[in-house]
Amino acid sequence: MLQIALVCVGIYTLMSAFVGARLVLRAVPTRSVPELLMGVAYLSAPGFGYPLAVIGSGLQDRTSGMVMFGVGQAMIVVGCTCFFFFNARVFRPQSVLAQAAAGVGAILFALSGSEIVRGHMAIGADALGLASVRAASVTMLAVLGLAYAWTAFEGFRHHSLMRRRARFGLGDPVVANRFLLWAFAGSLQVIADSVSAHSLRGGADITTDAASVFATSLVGIVNSGLLVLIFIPPARYTRWLTRAPRGSLAAV
Repeated sequence: MLQIALVCVGIYTLMSAFVGARLVLRAVPTRSVPELLMGVAYLSAPGFGYPLAVIGSGLQDRTSGMVMFGVGQAMIVVGCTCFFFFNARVFRPQSVLAQAAAGVGAILFALSGSEIVRGHMAIGADALGLASVRAASVTMLAVLGLAYAWTAFEGFRHHSLMRRRARFGLGDPVVANRFLLWAFAGSLQVIADSVSAHSLRGGADITTDAASVFATSLVGIVNSGLLVLIFIPPARYTRWLTRAPRGSLAAV
């Protein structure tokens, strides 16, 4: 079970790094802030931050392990912060409340990440046994889950708007489909984060807990495919979307 989970999470990590790099390369010449934010988010958090933190926590050389773990956690914080502000900028660009929510999420993530690193520096891989580290981990999962719930809500909302436009022959079916897939991906991630947070609160180790491992691995492999369809869809897939009837679910 654990080996299968590692493979699934590994696929999601590689796909996140690939998609993140593509988005950054696309954003630099066009100076597109949303694409840059999302590209950095995928590169920093699942692409490099999480693997570095996992590898660092398992290294026998304590000094090298602490450095790698600290860098990994910092990249996770940076990546998730970019994700928070992507939501605010893309879906609620005129909302002061949305910008404030993104800022609060970033601060909570930074504080929680700092506590996790502090605990790891104190006792190493067993840091999750510390109440403060466990609470910080739950906080990070809760904040991230709320951010994904936000993005899922906005994805479904914008997809609904595109469906209404399609009745009058307006709207891009490819863009509408991206909103729908984005909402599905966010919803799945909310489930995975909720399962892991619940396990942590119950005193379990989410790296070995059956429910957490199953949820994380399943969501990771499904979202790997969704990432491709959202950001770098195959030409055959986009042709299918544009050929489908305007009022159908496939088209919007």
